[in-house]
Amino acid sequence: MSDLNKFILLQQVASNLRNLRARTWLILGAVALGLVALLVWAGITMLSWLWAEAPALTEAGRRLAGEAITQVEQVAPGLKEQVKQWEPGLKAQVDQWLPGGSEAPPARDVSGTDVGPVPRYSGLVRTYFAREGRLAEVRYTGRAQFDAVLAYYVQAFAAAGYSQEVMSATSDAEQHRFRRGQASIDLSLTRRPDGLLELRLKQSKGP
Repeated sequence: MSDLNKFILLQQVASNLRNLRARTWLILGAVALGLVALLVWAGITMLSWLWAEAPALTEAGRRLAGEAITQVEQVAPGLKEQVKQWEPGLKAQVDQWLPGGSEAPPARDVSGTDVGPVPRYSGLVRTYFAREGRLAEVRYTGRAQFDAVLAYYVQAFAAAGYSQEVMSATSDAEQHRFRRGQASIDLSLTRRPDGLLELRLKQSKGP
């Protein structure tokens, strides 16, 4: 093989090596950018979740978390909307890892008695009781499904002869009024930020 042919062959090999290195660097750069984006998303997601789900944080901690979120959003604008889409999935994973939730329900009832004709929903603990004249109020707390508890009381009051009236309703709370004759019972059901469910029953026996 002549020297000229060897030179041409070496040029082709060198060109191929340069092209290969360029493609390799492009792939590595894309992988690195993907990892950075993933880390930024994970940081924003965790900070957003802690902001919403950790009521035990001190005011100083909340302030630092808020400043951190602001700084990250300034560096990576637009990721917040993606975090909102991914946040429910992350919360579901956290609930699987920590099935007990962030707050334990009370261990036992406070003094007092239950009100109304409907037996208490299983798993709820009486946390408050007050009576004044013909009025009585009881509050219960526990870990239960919102829809299941609401359906239980609506059906049980209907079976006891009470008529139902919805007073207000949101995604996290509902208020219903049950009447039978001059007696009425107001029911309030609320999802609390700590993951527990709170039920309030206010009974009025009429004049």
